[in-house]
Parts: sequence; C-alpha cells; structure tokens
Amino acid sequence: MADLCRMRLQEFADIGGGILEQIPLDIRAQRPKILNIHLTGASTDGNFTEISAPTAVLGLSTAVVIETNSAAALDKNHDDGAVRAQEFIGIDENDEILGRQEVMHPTNGQTDQATTNLYKEIFHSFAVLFGTGGKNAEGQIDISTIADAIQVSIPIAKNESNGSRFKVPDNHVCMLFGGILSRASVATDEGVKIRIQYVDAIDAVGVDSVALNYIELVVGGIHVQVDVPKGHMFESGTWISFHRSWVADLSENYDIKLNFLIWRK
Repeated sequence: MADLCRMRLQEFADIGGGILEQIPLDIRAQRPKILNIHLTGASTDGNFTEISAPTAVLGLSTAVVIETNSAAALDKNHDDGAVRAQEFIGIDENDEILGRQEVMHPTNGQTDQATTNLYKEIFHSFAVLFGTGGKNAEGQIDISTIADAIQVSIPIAKNESNGSRFKVPDNHVCMLFGGILSRASVATDEGVKIRIQYVDAIDAVGVDSVALNYIELVVGGIHVQVDVPKGHMFESGTWISFHRSWVADLSENYDIKLNFLIWRK
C-alpha cells in the first residue's frame, strides 16, 4: 500500500464546530489557521521512512514564480480539459502559509504555465477545478521552479500530490492540535510506529545537536486506535515531517489524521 497524503488549509473564518470551541481564547484572538494532514500507507520495514516526502523543497528567503505542466495536453484550463486548476499550499512572499488556486495552461497542459503568485515554499498541491475531459490528472502534473526543479507532483489518474512535510513560516508559531492514529488493518496484529519529526532553525545548523527531535506514536496489540495529544509547540522556521515504521517484523497499514494550528506572533 503506497503512502498517500491529503493536506488542506483552513482559514480562521472556516473553522467551526467542536474544533473552534476547543481553541483557547488567547489563541483564538490571533485568528489562527488550521492545517489538516491525513496520511495513509503501510509500514514496510523497521526504518523510519518519511511519509509522502516532497520531491524537493525551495528553501528560499525571496519568493519566486512557480511553473506547472502536465505530461498530457488534456490537463488544461479549458471547458473540455481534465484538471484545469490546482490549489497550492505553501508560503508566500509575506511569510504567510496559504492555499492559492493556480491554473493550468489554457490550451495545452504540456506547456509551462507560470503562477501569478510568488512562493518561498510549496508543500503540497491538489486539483480543484475540472473540465469535461475527466476528474483526475490525465498525465503527471509537475509543480516546478523556472529552472525545472520539481517540488511536488500529482500522479497520473490522481488529483492529490506528494508532499506532507511543511515549515512554520517566519514570525509564526505552530501548535499540534490533536488527531487520531489507527491501524487500517489488523491482519498481522503487529502494530505501527509514527514519528512527528521536527527540526528548528538551530537544529538545522547541526552544531551541538542534543538529539533528534520527534514525537512518537504507537498503535498495536489490543490498541486499534490512539489519540494524538494536543499542545506541543513549534517555533518559526521549524520543518515538520512524518515517518513510519513497523513495531515488529511485519507490515501493517496505518491511517493518521493530524491538526496543526498556525498563527502570527
């Protein structure tokens, strides 16, 4: 079972129900955004392998134009196209984490289409607008730099890209706001380990690092599901990624849903 990622960013105005009521009032006053990440796949070995890793990261201090194109001409921004537009989740020139719609080329998806917006990072992309040509990508859709360095891609016949790793923007903080880890199957009854790994700006320097920073979650045995605790804080500049491993020497499917609150200091 291949690792898959679904990522969505909700503005404060779109947060409702029980989640809004659980946000402390002082944080609510900052109008945080919430990043929802849903990961599924299988633990295939005893190593902690990154789940749905991006192809590359920009790592820029100055925002740039991004290009998108498809291996199929039909992925075009036209009524008879397949995928007409995507939503990028990333960081813009103002150090805001956001979701922005970017269109494909109007007549031929194989032609590079430059974005109208600037980005310092691209974490993930998913199709949001379709024509009569289909509801999934007709060819692999690449999100790249002008120099053709691919960041993430939507595979053929899918509408969600790789890429689950994200960065807390400058002048922002982030809080892990709970989630659920489940075993998607219990055939082997051996369990799964998930690590939420975080590397802040000081850790990234690599000088006198105390230890690898991570939160480890384990589900297995009689436990089919565990709650992810709320409250862990991440500073601006921190990269957060997700890694999976088996508990014993047998593969098991996993399913984890996570919420992260992000707001400007």
